[in-house]
Amino acid sequence: MTLETWLERLKPGQTPIFRHTKAELLALKGRIDEVGAREVSNLVLADPLASLRLIYLANNRVSRHFGNEVATVEHAIMMQGLGVYIDQVAQFPVLEEIPLGREPESLNSLYRLLRLAQHAAWQARDFAVLHSDIRAEEVEVAALLYYAPEFLFWLDAPATARELARLRRIKEPEEAEVEALGFALEPLRLMLLEAWKIPAIIRDLLDARHAQRSRNIILRACLDIAHRSRHGWWDEHLLADYQALADIENTPLEVIVGTVHRNAVRAARHGAWIPAPPAAAWLPMLPGAWPHEQPATETASASAAVPAQPSASARSIPPPPAAAPAAGPADAPVCMQPDPAALQACLQGIEAHLDGSLNLNQMLALVLKGLHHGLGLSRVVFAMVTPDGQRVKSRFTLGVGTQEPLRHFEFPLHSKDLFGHLMTKMQGVWLNPDNRPRLWPMVRPELKAQLGEGEFLAMSLFVGDRPFGLIYADRGRTGCTLDGATYDDFKRLCLQAVRGLARIKSG
Repeated sequence: MTLETWLERLKPGQTPIFRHTKAELLALKGRIDEVGAREVSNLVLADPLASLRLIYLANNRVSRHFGNEVATVEHAIMMQGLGVYIDQVAQFPVLEEIPLGREPESLNSLYRLLRLAQHAAWQARDFAVLHSDIRAEEVEVAALLYYAPEFLFWLDAPATARELARLRRIKEPEEAEVEALGFALEPLRLMLLEAWKIPAIIRDLLDARHAQRSRNIILRACLDIAHRSRHGWWDEHLLADYQALADIENTPLEVIVGTVHRNAVRAARHGAWIPAPPAAAWLPMLPGAWPHEQPATETASASAAVPAQPSASARSIPPPPAAAPAAGPADAPVCMQPDPAALQACLQGIEAHLDGSLNLNQMLALVLKGLHHGLGLSRVVFAMVTPDGQRVKSRFTLGVGTQEPLRHFEFPLHSKDLFGHLMTKMQGVWLNPDNRPRLWPMVRPELKAQLGEGEFLAMSLFVGDRPFGLIYADRGRTGCTLDGATYDDFKRLCLQAVRGLARIKSG
């Protein structure tokens, strides 16, 4: 089959979506007035098929206003309208209910591909955020659309998809693609995205001609990490990806490795509903040769266990130098650690932009990077006072999954609880085992359910004499503790953040 034939055949307009995605989106219908575009887009972004369908239709709609390109899921939803989109979801076909989805072998292959795409997108967005990219969702979308042709092969040409999967088990990827398709997949991918009118800003991220751009380097490294880690974490080529990210983020190699591992764990938990093993399942393994991959006829189990570790004689591949310890099993906490150099870089970055050269999103990206990367705080919420001056509501989050209750952090500005008390003046709190008996009863019940049982830091932000917002942060797990030095640095960064926020430019 020729390139032109594939271009004509592979169209994503009526693409089905995964059952879980449809159920999650329809569950929002009863509270559509309370839902924001970001909450909906996070659900869609967890499903490459739903993301492809939405962005394709947004860019191919005849009535598209002023010819504007739509490069992100959130933009596409806002253009269409939340209520309209949720109503349309009810009519979307479900992947597991179409004939292909009733074939266990094909469905398991699609679940494995979904795991791969989710992992790549999670890594790409996080490293884009760490690079202070205020349009990080574009990098995430590019990671998802990278896999679009393979999803459509399974949907529209399953025999070709099976042959390609078989050849990839025994040959190099490009060699397998040429034998199965008659050509390499990369040029077809770019031609398809152009034919589908996917914006140039997304296509350029996947174009090898722009490989030296910072965003392209991040995306390529994250795609390769997701690909190589799907069967284990001891591929010696991963070191090149870690080094590429270390160079572009100006961060020590061991910190990059730890961040990659933590992202893999978060991506796995985010996709807990997918009956295919995530890359994070292999983190506890010792280095060694991976056993020969079984054909697709052997279906994957939803409760797939981590395979037995290879024998000592098979452990021929050495671990990457300077690698952070691998994450432990699911019940062991994965705790981030502070990076003083990253904290200092953040403080200096804010200082350098006290001239009003940054807008709110740019300044917050810098602050969030300092909290996440510099202080080792895995979950960060920046909440702002609402325009009516009555509530404090989550505006930006980092490291908070779409299913986590913390994403809906909100409380009345003038409440009598712990957070309301914080908003009476600029002050901070470190909730820890010593003061928990006294402070925890002061937290509203709905917030207790969102925060969990671990330690946390919080500080109110005032610009002049007016409350502006509040920063909440923790290390995500009950077993990940905080300390006085981190609390002091947290307050120092919050004070510097206020200086920066007071100088942001409008617009």
